[in-house]
Amino acid sequence: MLTNLLRDRITVVWFFLVAATVASWILGVGHELGDRSAAISIIVIAFAKVHFVGQYFMELRDAPIALRAVFGVWNIVVGLLLIGLYLLA
Repeated sequence: MLTNLLRDRITVVWFFLVAATVASWILGVGHELGDRSAAISIIVIAFAKVHFVGQYFMELRDAPIALRAVFGVWNIVVGLLLIGLYLLA
């Protein structure tokens, strides 16, 4: 049964999203990193999750290349802006 689930790409992505959520929680609760490094890591993980949700659960992987490119650029720009604003605060 588990091998059948792991053959489906969406299930593997879902497991990744759960693992990324746990990693973010661990970084937020207790970690060996500095506060800035942990916060930036959490932001990067969040935008990686946005990418995978867009690609697999909003089906952008089957969308025209222009739409995928706009989503990818938006994801990178907003993520970098958020990190920049955090570092300036």
